Amino acid sequence: MKHFKLRYEFGRYIKKSFLYKNVFFFLKIIICLLGLSFVWQNAYAQTQLDSKGTNFWLMFNSNLGTPELTLFITGDIPTTGTVSIPGLSFSTSFTVTPGSVTSVTIPESATVITSDTVQNLGINITAAEEVTVYGLNRVQFTTDAFLGLPVDILGTEYINLGFENSLVPGTQFGIVASQDNTTVTITPSADAGSRRVGVPYSIILNQGQTYQLISTNTASDLTGTVIQADRPIAVFGGHQCSNVPIGVPFCDHLVEQLPPTSTWGQSFLTVPLATRVGGDTFRILASQDETEVRVNGNLVATLSRGQFHEEIILVQAEISANNPVLVAQYSNGTNFDGVTSDPFETLIPPNEQFLANYTVTTPASGFSGNFINIVAPNAAVGAINLDGSPIPSASFTPIGSSGFSGAALPVALGSHNFDGPLPFGLTSYGYDSFDSYGYPGGLALGQVALITNLTLVPETATNPINTQDCVTAAARDQNSRPLVGIRVDFEVVGANPASDFIFTDTSGNAEFCYTGTRVGTDTITASVGNIRDTVTKIWVSAQASRCDVDLDGFVTRADIQLILAVKNTGASSTTDPRDADGNGVINANDARQCALRISTTE
Repeated sequence: MKHFKLRYEFGRYIKKSFLYKNVFFFLKIIICLLGLSFVWQNAYAQTQLDSKGTNFWLMFNSNLGTPELTLFITGDIPTTGTVSIPGLSFSTSFTVTPGSVTSVTIPESATVITSDTVQNLGINITAAEEVTVYGLNRVQFTTDAFLGLPVDILGTEYINLGFENSLVPGTQFGIVASQDNTTVTITPSADAGSRRVGVPYSIILNQGQTYQLISTNTASDLTGTVIQADRPIAVFGGHQCSNVPIGVPFCDHLVEQLPPTSTWGQSFLTVPLATRVGGDTFRILASQDETEVRVNGNLVATLSRGQFHEEIILVQAEISANNPVLVAQYSNGTNFDGVTSDPFETLIPPNEQFLANYTVTTPASGFSGNFINIVAPNAAVGAINLDGSPIPSASFTPIGSSGFSGAALPVALGSHNFDGPLPFGLTSYGYDSFDSYGYPGGLALGQVALITNLTLVPETATNPINTQDCVTAAARDQNSRPLVGIRVDFEVVGANPASDFIFTDTSGNAEFCYTGTRVGTDTITASVGNIRDTVTKIWVSAQASRCDVDLDGFVTRADIQLILAVKNTGASSTTDPRDADGNGVINANDARQCALRISTTE
């Protein structure tokens, strides 16, 4: 999230002459005017909470062997920054050029390999401007990658999502503190060393300190472990080297940085991983009791908080739930269907957290097949660009009746840029012989799980064509508190079709403006996932905006009758065609004025 700072420093002594007094007086005026301008500009500014940021605290979980650790950093504007590991006295600077990816090698000693121990192995990335960060934890034949999440979207409640122990007993999760004196309370979903299933325990972490819990018990699975803190923390879920599905050789490292439960969603769209012929394994994790999960409209599970549903899905799918859930897609082991590949874990962003542009990268070498999965609104198909060129519409296939389409695209080694007119979802992944990686290309991270009310105003308005008018959507939680950084989608159907998306500002509001060029009625819908509100906009002829009540382009006796039918009532707006004199009241005088404008052709 971008923060604007304005600082004025007066460190020199100003003499008390008339000239200096006046200079100082005018300086104060200028400062006040600038301050007022600053406040005015930001009062209506969008606040986009997403995977881009200027400050990150990350970690690398335990892998099976000695890993090569790499951070990939990209940004939309030129910037510089620093990667540091205070516990290892490691620090290096980096430079980001838009449209390309900068690689930073991390010492292998930064890997957290112990269980149930506090260490100083947090990795801090800071930049002057917003960047996106990906982490690659690579050992030959056991690799995975994650999308880093910035400090400004970290939360205080998480539920771990990883995988079950099989041939290698290494189900795990890791935690990094972003602030000193952070108390973290953990309720394990399985026994892990001295920690007992269902028995909460607490640890205290300072900024940059890490904690990892590994369960080596047979068939153990730390998925569903609840992790809560009194200050924002970063959490990484996965497995040291897991077999997916259980018992299918060979294992591979699994890792994703997990989003806080406040950002989970209810609607998801998935595309099968390229080249696979036996389907992909999915897990859907519930944050609340009585969560009903549906796949392509069919009820497949009813879950309690911390429980998950697992199934193999062979086709494009629409996953939905009545409460917020977290969804992961897993690449199956190469022996599952005989395809060059291996397990990886990637999170599927909910529809309400899609973005409209991404810059992603493949590893520099070592993976012979690299792919991008895209899920896009049907209206955006053919208009999404890959490295500046439109992706052909024929590459996409409709996902049932969802209104979205999906594509699986091969890409060359290196960095790639994607952009589109509407938000879309993107997953980056790749394979080699008994090896793989996968991660979400990016996502918005507004607290969509907390929204309970979306109100759109005004409910109705009348405007002359070729003028701009606006509606405002207010996103609120169950306590009527404003929610910042929520992506609100707007769709206009009727005489003047249009669509756009706006992120709520610091007041929890998103303002959408458009110009009507055709006479008629528009229905405007604002939505955040399954929560929506609708209003009406009436566009009238500029020449006959007054008195043309039935909007047929003429003033007739029918219009006069409609005015008299509501005589002595208030006008609906300043542009109400029944209020001919514009005084805010519909009365007999308005009928008389409009009678003088009756079309001679009537």
